[in-house]
Amino acid sequence: MSCQPDRESNHSKNVIAALQSLGTGSEGAENDPILRALRALGAATTGRSEAGAPLPGDDRPIQDDLRRLERENRLLIDHAEMLACALGACPDCWGTIPDCADCSGEGHPGWMSPDPDCYRHFVQPVVERVSAERAVADLLDRCRSHSAR
Repeated sequence: MSCQPDRESNHSKNVIAALQSLGTGSEGAENDPILRALRALGAATTGRSEAGAPLPGDDRPIQDDLRRLERENRLLIDHAEMLACALGACPDCWGTIPDCADCSGEGHPGWMSPDPDCYRHFVQPVVERVSAERAVADLLDRCRSHSAR
């Protein structure tokens, strides 16, 4: 009767030894490239609550920052589209994408008539300033040439 438990005990030890040798043998799990890569990935996420989770701390973006960046991005997109309309360019690609659904790559500034409201808002102030600066420069040149006589 005492042989029965020893036989079961030896069998269990043999199974455990076999499983352990599978892990370290040349064909074992320890040498599996996928498992090694997963372990390396796990090491790269040290200190994280789970793999892929952002690190805690001040450098982690917070929800308010993300919402602010989304608003700023939307504003920049809106301004780029309005400026394109003010300049008569394709608002999707500005003529830079040959297979653009709207302009087939032809939508560079001046491609279509500018939107009058966008032109007044974005372009006219610049044109007026450049014109005024040129007028002042021309006046100074005339004054210099007159005084040089």
